[in-house]
Amino acid sequence: MTSAELISYLDKLDRATFNAYVDADTKVRYFVDKFGAIFIKGIKGTGLFLSGVMAQSILESGYGRSNQATNANNFAGVKYNKNIHPAYWTGGDGTKWAKWNTAEEGINNHIKTLLFDRYKNARLNAKSPEEQIKGFVQAGYDTISPSAYLRPIQGNISRIRKLLPFGRIE
Repeated sequence: MTSAELISYLDKLDRATFNAYVDADTKVRYFVDKFGAIFIKGIKGTGLFLSGVMAQSILESGYGRSNQATNANNFAGVKYNKNIHPAYWTGGDGTKWAKWNTAEEGINNHIKTLLFDRYKNARLNAKSPEEQIKGFVQAGYDTISPSAYLRPIQGNISRIRKLLPFGRIE
């Protein structure tokens, strides 16, 4: 099955069917095929590990299929702040999520966030995607422990590395 055929087929599945019946390897291939070029272009020269950033977005966006991703092109779980974001989408629970016009804008915003000064140490000194992710969390990316944040994405880091065997793209 070609990348285009895979994306077309899986895009037609509702989220519940996708989550319940599509295996993890296929979900990652779908995400990489659909959004990988945007990530590669966006992280070039940043010091970010491709597999780590993509695995983070997979977690935050449900493989690009969460309500925030599909309705707001929000791939990082960013809540709306009127002083920063131009638009928002309101979720079913009333939460306002930052909204971007395209997937590329949303993905690039995630990358831009990881370029903030508070993440500089993790970005520049980490020796692996896993170490970098833990460093982001230690610097305030999330409120849970670095190990707890890394645990659900570690397998996807490995899956992405198999499909896109890059570390940092200079």
